Amino acid sequence: MIKDITDITGKAEHALKNFSAGYNCAQSVLSAFTEDFGIKEEDAINYATGFGSGMATGRICGVCTGAVMAAGLYTAKIPDIKERKKEAYRLSKEFQKRFEETHGATDCIDLLGYDHTDPKEEEKQPVEKRPKTVCRKFIRSAVIILSEIIEEDKKRKADMTLFQSEH
Repeated sequence: MIKDITDITGKAEHALKNFSAGYNCAQSVLSAFTEDFGIKEEDAINYATGFGSGMATGRICGVCTGAVMAAGLYTAKIPDIKERKKEAYRLSKEFQKRFEETHGATDCIDLLGYDHTDPKEEEKQPVEKRPKTVCRKFIRSAVIILSEIIEEDKKRKADMTLFQSEH
């Protein structure tokens, strides 16, 4: 299914390195795809700044918003805006579906089991339940899931092109 598992592992490790360096979850996930889509990593990090910690509300997890932004970059070369949005929405839905199937939720509060945007709640949690520990698995998973979806989409498009050229 996946062309190059080392490439995907490298992307996940890059995202985790950025997370360890202090970037938020959305920044970390989006930064893993910058080379693929020809944008500067610094720009991606800036774009995703406000999306971490469920957009600072504990709602939709930043790994999800970072992945959806990357999916949008993947579809950016589709010339027709309606088709581009349709494809971006399709990829976004598929990502969220797979992420939720894997982790049981897409909201930070549900993934962590508490509201980490509330400093008092955060203080009550042991280190192993805090974002700097727990969210690493979500970051890795988001990068892998989106990479798989993109690879599958590329294969689907290549198969369609081959089919059309044969007929």
